[in-house]
Amino acid sequence: MTTHPIISFRPPNIIRQIPWQLDSKVAWGILLGLLTFTLVGWLYLSQASAVTATSYRIDELRLELDHLSNQNSALVLEIAQLESLARVQTRAKELGFQTTNNISYLPIKNYPLETLEESPTYLGMRRVDTKLNIYAVGSNSEVWWVNILDSVAAWLEK
Repeated sequence: MTTHPIISFRPPNIIRQIPWQLDSKVAWGILLGLLTFTLVGWLYLSQASAVTATSYRIDELRLELDHLSNQNSALVLEIAQLESLARVQTRAKELGFQTTNNISYLPIKNYPLETLEESPTYLGMRRVDTKLNIYAVGSNSEVWWVNILDSVAAWLEK
């Protein structure tokens, strides 16, 4: 009988020496580099994802804006059709209105009208003011305050 040696699988018997040695500083450097690369990649992908999501949202909003613009145009067309003179006249006749040539004006005595030269001009248009007499009822301080406000308003109109 021959005896065979028992093979041991303990590390010293399998690998006697590592061809290169990994120093702790080198290991930390590699780990830090890998961590930095991973962080930069994660930041880039998150930014790209946010930009893409925002781009899709902008496209959706533009489609909604186009849809609302088309609806608005359709409503403007419908309003124009409903406001046409022929339709208004037809609807007025349906409601019992009729045209008249007999126009009567009611005269009002002592109506305070200003001449065109006296009326102030705003943006090329004339403003017609009616001067009403307002009588203040209350204490003297209230009447005084109303008079002050009236004088300030008159000063601002000049």
